[in-house]
Amino acid sequence: MRDRPNIVLIMTDQQRADLCAREGYALDTMPFLDRLASQGTWFDRAYTVAPVCAPARVSTLTGRYPSATRVRSNHNVEDATYQADLIDVLRERGYTTAMVGKNHSHLTPERVDHWFPLGHSGGRNQPGRTAEEQAFDAFLHHLNHRAHMEATPYPLECQGPYRAVSDATRWIDGLASQSSGCRPFFLWLSFAEPHNPYQVPEPYFSTFAVEALPPTLSDERALADKGFKFQFTWELGHRGFPDYDRQRSRARANYMGMLRLIDDQIARCVGFLEDRGLRQTTILVFVADHGDFVGEYGLVRKGPEMPEVLMRIPMIWAGPGITANAAPHAAHVSLVDVMPT
Repeated sequence: MRDRPNIVLIMTDQQRADLCAREGYALDTMPFLDRLASQGTWFDRAYTVAPVCAPARVSTLTGRYPSATRVRSNHNVEDATYQADLIDVLRERGYTTAMVGKNHSHLTPERVDHWFPLGHSGGRNQPGRTAEEQAFDAFLHHLNHRAHMEATPYPLECQGPYRAVSDATRWIDGLASQSSGCRPFFLWLSFAEPHNPYQVPEPYFSTFAVEALPPTLSDERALADKGFKFQFTWELGHRGFPDYDRQRSRARANYMGMLRLIDDQIARCVGFLEDRGLRQTTILVFVADHGDFVGEYGLVRKGPEMPEVLMRIPMIWAGPGITANAAPHAAHVSLVDVMPT
């Protein structure tokens, strides 16, 4: 085994920590990840540094809080302040690097060896897309972050997680034929899902029916105690979408289906590593940048303040040298712990 293991950092966008059987949820949304957690170390007290994408991602890569990076919104990544980030440190140690999926950080293409961006509108403006992928990306864009009320009319192969894993595995396979093949690799495999727009193809659309969803922990009746910010967010949802209540129910069901789709693609990626004999020399890290209301307080997406459903995230470490334990680790940790670890 190399003295420097390969590292695959898998990040999802807007994934709540508690919506899995491992945490006692009534639906089995992510069975593969639950098994992976028991093969390594997982945390049920892991937190984001901010319930919004860019600050969380910059902090993950730099090991610094938003108060130090100066990135406190989705719109000022150019202000990122740090001395050396995860990419700098790994490249200095001889790693070949890749970003596949959603970036939304200070990272730029020239700083990594491989760059394959996929966002909430798929791979728009990305060359080499098939006609079907282009049509799907346009479909995502025109959903305007809504929940799609029917099964997505495009196959699984068009979905972002599938395309991301396909590109990542091609890149890893290609390393063997290059001079970089003798170097360890770092892959940031970053899924833009289960962030809205909430859409999913069959069979995932029908896996979790609306009428079979467990009740939320709270509903809009709690808004009276939550204050103006929560109440205004609820009002904005109804102003923007006259069918907001129906949207919310369908969004919840689609969200669960998206979790299972992501789970299957992570299984596909890990299965690839096993087939190539790389699993034993690769550290797998799984996190999310932040959570989602998924119906709590009558809300979806993210927004006001720092409630537990937006702040607590999944975190799993598995691979060489990492202790296996089916029970969660007792430590309180956060995204800023990823880079120094």
